Amino acid sequence: MWSAEVWVRIPWAASLKDRRQVAQSLVGRLGRQANLAVAELSPDEEPRQLVLGVAAVSGSPAHARALVDAAIGAIEREGHDVVVRESGER
Repeated sequence: MWSAEVWVRIPWAASLKDRRQVAQSLVGRLGRQANLAVAELSPDEEPRQLVLGVAAVSGSPAHARALVDAAIGAIEREGHDVVVRESGER
C-alpha cells in the first residue's frame, strides 16, 4: 500500500461550500480508479485549503506508488496548486 496526504490550494474559494464542491468532484473522479481510495481530511476552518488522503493497494509497492502519483498528477493538471505533505509505503 502506498499513501499520500495531498494539500490542494483553492484560492478562489470563499466558503466551505466552495471547497466541498471541489472535494466532491476530485474524490468522485479519482475514487473511480481501480485500487485507489480517496477521502477528504480537511479541517473545517479554512475554505481555501483542501486536504485529501490518497491510498493505493497493490501487490507491487512500485505499482501502488505509480497509482498515487498519477492521482496527484491528475489534480495538478486541473490547475490546482498541490503540496504532498506525507507520502510513503505503509
